Amino acid sequence: MLSRKLHILNIPELDKIITEIKDCFNYEIHNFNEKKDLFKKIDKDRTILENSIVLVNQKDFTFIKSKTDEKQIHCIKKFPIKISSLIDQLNARLIQQSYSAQSNITVNKYTLDINTRKLKKSGNELKLTEREIDTIIFLKNKDKPVKVDFLQKEVWKYRDDLETHTVETHIYRLRKKIKDTFNDDLFIQSKKDGYIINE
Repeated sequence: MLSRKLHILNIPELDKIITEIKDCFNYEIHNFNEKKDLFKKIDKDRTILENSIVLVNQKDFTFIKSKTDEKQIHCIKKFPIKISSLIDQLNARLIQQSYSAQSNITVNKYTLDINTRKLKKSGNELKLTEREIDTIIFLKNKDKPVKVDFLQKEVWKYRDDLETHTVETHIYRLRKKIKDTFNDDLFIQSKKDGYIINE
């Protein structure tokens, strides 16, 4: 399981308290006195924001918003605060992040929203069927073209009465829907050895 990280930016009152209770505080803790230090760390390695929360004061909130998703920021607006309440809020924020990460998948320049079954890009969105979503996710996870009979077996769970042209028809319709909505006829590419997502 990924360790949970807490990046505390320029809140000296909290640094000391959390450092004292870190053994019973289930987070890997990183303190930053300057925004530029945190920004440099983020620019060098974006994975530091995975499974993490940036704890900021009111004046630094706007700056941090430009660097990361708002779901990853917890702003402390006033002191004093109850540490038990803060821990509950941080845990709730991590649950929100986890739910959001599971429901939104990035595919090329698109966002695939599993919950609403929509493919989104630049303000446009396309409603998909469950089978279309399964097909996109399956192709996204492959780094080489996938043959129709393999798609038939893995995505359609192979039925003897399902002919390969049925799968091809479904993919043709999906490609057409994507072209009509996003003017993109390269999202799913048809190669001589199968279909592949254009990443």
